Amino acid sequence: MTDTSNAVTSGNKFKIGLFAANCSGGIACTTVPERWQPTWENNVTLARMADEAGLEFMLPLGRWAGYGGETDHNGTSFETIIWAAGILGATKRIIAFSTLHVGLINPIFAAKQIVTAEHIGGGRFGLNIVCGWNADEFGMFGIELGEHDRRYEQGEEWLEICTRVWTETEPFDYDGEFFHLKNVRAEPKPISTPRPLIMNAGGSAAGLDFAVKNADFLFRNISTMENAKADIAKVAAGAKALDRNVGIFTNAYVVCRPTTKEAEEYHHYYAVENADEDAVDRIFTGRGIKDNPDLSDDVKAQMKIRIAAGNSAFPLVGDPDTVVQKMTALSEMGLAGIAMGLVHYVEHFPYFRDEILPRLVRAGLREEVPND
Repeated sequence: MTDTSNAVTSGNKFKIGLFAANCSGGIACTTVPERWQPTWENNVTLARMADEAGLEFMLPLGRWAGYGGETDHNGTSFETIIWAAGILGATKRIIAFSTLHVGLINPIFAAKQIVTAEHIGGGRFGLNIVCGWNADEFGMFGIELGEHDRRYEQGEEWLEICTRVWTETEPFDYDGEFFHLKNVRAEPKPISTPRPLIMNAGGSAAGLDFAVKNADFLFRNISTMENAKADIAKVAAGAKALDRNVGIFTNAYVVCRPTTKEAEEYHHYYAVENADEDAVDRIFTGRGIKDNPDLSDDVKAQMKIRIAAGNSAFPLVGDPDTVVQKMTALSEMGLAGIAMGLVHYVEHFPYFRDEILPRLVRAGLREEVPND
């Protein structure tokens, strides 16, 4: 049996996953011709490369519509449970997550789907719970997004139901505020005990409370290193108060070339000269950055570049030694790892694998991949 309670703390000190390969463009909102195309062949090729290199996980974006612009950024995407099941069937060790919006899928149906994918992967499935934020996408389903904190209350009920489906052997009724269910039962149970891995990226107070209480992996966005250090300490203290061990991650985009000059030039080429401006503006406005009175014009300009470069992710730009130094700083700050994006995953990952991963081993942040 797979013990999910140990999955975050065991293995490499600094864990690495690949983020958003199921969506067109990945996390790079750019018009460059080499931008990522999420064909199934590309996804399987990438998954096998990552698996052989010893990366811990692949994490998809839960997208139902794109952001418009010249490329309709993220407008082409694979649904994430079936995507994860396919990835698991094509790999041996890597964890494949699904990203689910709890307001869009019945928990009984989701629990059964998750168990099916989990059995395909021999316990290597993970669930990234999203309680909802995109009103446009919810409208596609004819569902109101609802008040912010109540979405997390719904998420609590949803996860409680799934957990009972996965762990209880006798039929049960459920009479909550959001779900009213009769004679619930399901077999088989998950391979992982006590349940599959749970991930969450709640950023608000309600979201953080939900994540610290329920998640094995918690994602936090880094605006500056100074702010991040205090934030990570706060999250760690909250988890400790609940006697929980939560791995804190951040999302990052990596631009690595033989020299820092080359890396910075490529970064400017795809994220500034060839940003998909209309799509960037839609994200910039939709997330409330544009009209935020607490942000200076300089900060907003930098955030706009980060949206184009990697969906607001933390930049890891430079030569291999510089990138490893930045990863080391993230680890020393208390992060368990990153979920990263690349402009073209299959083309750019081999250089990361060959230059970054061995340096991380020498730095004591990762271990050599065993030969099968």
